[in-house]
Amino acid sequence: MIQGAKKECQKCGLPQGYPGIKFNREGICNYCIYFSLYRERENIIKEKLKKEILELINRVKRKKYRNRYDCIVAYSGGKDSSFLLYYLKKKFRLKILAHVLDNGFVSPQAFKNIKIITRNLGIDYTITRPPMDVLRDIFVYALTEKIPYPKEILAMMSQVCAVCLGMVFGTTLNNAIDKKIPLMFVGFTPGQYPAVSLENFLKVRSCIFLSDKVYKDDPLDIIKIIGDPVREKFGKRVEKFYFKSQYISSGMFVPKVFLPFHALLDYNEKAIIETISKIGWIRPHDTDACSTNCLINTLGNFACKKQLGYHPYIGELSHMVREGKMSVKGIKEATKIEVDSPTFFYSLEKLGLKRRKIR
Repeated sequence: MIQGAKKECQKCGLPQGYPGIKFNREGICNYCIYFSLYRERENIIKEKLKKEILELINRVKRKKYRNRYDCIVAYSGGKDSSFLLYYLKKKFRLKILAHVLDNGFVSPQAFKNIKIITRNLGIDYTITRPPMDVLRDIFVYALTEKIPYPKEILAMMSQVCAVCLGMVFGTTLNNAIDKKIPLMFVGFTPGQYPAVSLENFLKVRSCIFLSDKVYKDDPLDIIKIIGDPVREKFGKRVEKFYFKSQYISSGMFVPKVFLPFHALLDYNEKAIIETISKIGWIRPHDTDACSTNCLINTLGNFACKKQLGYHPYIGELSHMVREGKMSVKGIKEATKIEVDSPTFFYSLEKLGLKRRKIR
């Protein structure tokens, strides 16, 4: 190992400094060891999850008086959420509303994909556009200050992605509640969603903990953890873009939320891209290797590396290595941060931010 270089797991490439990481004498990280021990149990849980999601979908379809929409999908125009629309439409014949959060940094090609995919699949879509000054303040906050997020959040995503995801969840949930849509889906890749979402599902039949009951062993609620610091910082300006609390009032209608949709199938990125390409999806050329829809992603990755010392996608990618779906060499390619790219400077300019402010 080069003197001064960071230690990395010999199996998955996860670096020293990643939240909670430890190495044994052979240089294997605890995440790899835990993965081996937990894999059989997780497969059992996923089979249970798959069975119960299918049961809930069929229950919605069997209802005598069905709503206009069976489900709402948080749609970004990226590869995973595009495939999710295709999968839910073709396999289950669900009546779908796609909800798009325009965070001010959606790639023009991603917007084209949104229109093309929804049109070709015969799916309605709606867009929420928060004011640009609100988005700018939230993103600058995430890029320049240390938000008190726990390691469970920062192990999965950059602060920029976290505050944006909070808005995606909040605005999609609010749409589902307003329109009485019973199911909500979010497209993630394997390794990108937290294991706690499975715990939530086993407890309240939803991967997001939305309950009117308080349990002594309540799992973490991702929406509340992400949203609280932003609401405390900006108050009423951001209230309607974040979901207020994990505890809902008794009798309040809320949808069942499913994050790991890939529990329903064997996730294969190449096959996913081939499938959606046949219905008009085109990969944007102005996003980085870790995104197929968002222009601020590169800047968020850069800030995370500066703030925390590791790439925010490293946890997800190392998980794919453990599953045999990626190589450590592939991780090196995927986590290159193009600080000289037009997209990087575009994001800085649009936010009115100087690079030196990101510490």
